Amino acid sequence: MSEENLGSVHILVVEDEAFSLEAIRKVLNNIGATSVATASNGADALKLLEDADCNLDLIICDIEMPEMSGYEFVRMLRYGTVPRFKDLPVLMLTGHDTPKNLRHARTHKIDGFLVKPPTAESLRRGILDALKA
Repeated sequence: MSEENLGSVHILVVEDEAFSLEAIRKVLNNIGATSVATASNGADALKLLEDADCNLDLIICDIEMPEMSGYEFVRMLRYGTVPRFKDLPVLMLTGHDTPKNLRHARTHKIDGFLVKPPTAESLRRGILDALKA
């Protein structure tokens, strides 16, 4: 996947903070990723995926959210709650990388972390790396 093709990438962003969600959406649009769906927590994201009649290529998900955390969401996703999306690449949004986050990444088959607030370059690189894997 080349950087010029980010316009064809369909992304779901799961983030409970409206300001952060809008900021991420703007940065994604600025790097050419214009097909962006959103959900405010893991439970809403699972519902959206169950009802989705479109293709998705990648999920960007916050770790700490009410109702269902990012890790719980990814666990449900990986266990096949919505079978057609169980292997979708996932990037987690975090305040910082910690050994605990790295353990969770291996356990839940997470494709990478983005430190908040993500820059255009970190989003671009994270997306391209996740889609290559």
